[in-house]
Amino acid sequence: MDIERMRTLMKRIAMIFIGTLISSISINGLYIPNNILSGGFTGIAILLNLSLGFDISLSILLLNIPIFILGYKLIHREYIFYSLVGMISLSLCLTLTKGVTIHSNQMLTTLLLGGILNGLGFALVFKSEGSTGGNDIIAKIFQKRYMYSIATVGFAFNIIIISLSAIFFGIDMAITTLVAMYVTSTTIKYLMEGLNYKRTVLIITSKEGPVSEAINREMRRGCTLIKGMGSYTQKNTYVLYTVISIGQLGALKRIVSKIDPQALINVMESHMVFGNGFLNIHDE
Repeated sequence: MDIERMRTLMKRIAMIFIGTLISSISINGLYIPNNILSGGFTGIAILLNLSLGFDISLSILLLNIPIFILGYKLIHREYIFYSLVGMISLSLCLTLTKGVTIHSNQMLTTLLLGGILNGLGFALVFKSEGSTGGNDIIAKIFQKRYMYSIATVGFAFNIIIISLSAIFFGIDMAITTLVAMYVTSTTIKYLMEGLNYKRTVLIITSKEGPVSEAINREMRRGCTLIKGMGSYTQKNTYVLYTVISIGQLGALKRIVSKIDPQALINVMESHMVFGNGFLNIHDE
């Protein structure tokens, strides 16, 4: 292994450790004292700890053994390796932070701080292209074998966690767990995707020349012209493809409607755009 690959390996492992450490502080310091469950297998481990007194770290290790055996056979080995690092790191950090307590007299503070810390920790793990095992590996397997999206499998798993919370701790704590999960997932989303959302716009118009020129001139944005044909009219047409900021959407609509009132504008949300005037492709 060359020096550069070794540096990358150590950097990813270090990020995973820091991420699981932050999440462990949230879990031990805020979640467990307030009967709040995390998502995934960690949530099941917390439930086993609160209801039966089982050790969280040991529960995570035992629950993940069959999952990693199955994942080793079905998923990319590199992902399994970094997920194994994440799972062991999380178990270790939960043990190291067992005595940590963050005092708060307000549940709102607990939910926000706990969710943000938990989201920050897991975002670091995900940015290292790993996971902490459990439902993340299950979701990967379902995606590969049965074409289910990772988000769908994760959502279904968290519904189970929330239902268990309602059974053991009542509906109020189940809703509290739901809110904590939402704060965590929102934090992960923003940290992974950033806040610099763009809009991808497709414009179907018979006046592609004047429209593209006006967009170039007035908005200083480029366009890509794609040849197309209307399935109903069987007439040749052009589709203009461009990416703009949210604040430019009003100006774009004004320009297009002025030149071609019959144009069709399709606006789509874009979370990340790299290259050619946007984020540097090497930033991530």
